[in-house]
Amino acid sequence: MKLLLTLAPTICLVVFGQLVTRWRVVALHATNQSESGLSRLWTYITDPWIVVAYAGVFASSLTWMFVIERFPLSLAFPLHVGLTVLTVTVASALLFNEALTPQRILAIALILTGVVVATRS
Repeated sequence: MKLLLTLAPTICLVVFGQLVTRWRVVALHATNQSESGLSRLWTYITDPWIVVAYAGVFASSLTWMFVIERFPLSLAFPLHVGLTVLTVTVASALLFNEALTPQRILAIALILTGVVVATRS
């Protein structure tokens, strides 16, 4: 439980970064479809929301340092990845109406099963 509480800020910041980036890239692409690759990239990296999203991801790397100073990396990393995948997938389905197919549910179940096995050994 202590590991989960310590991981929570890292996971929340990564999920925030992923969701905000997805939201903004889709919105910006819809309004700038005619832009070329580099021009579109410039639009993305200068968007204030994407800058905030990347600042959140950077902040997650700072909170990650506090996780790995207290817990074994071989324990913390699988839990971090598994919970992040689960959270991003569910949030994407809820916020962006992305398909939550049986295959994706099975994949998440397998990932979480692997995390449980890895953290118990």
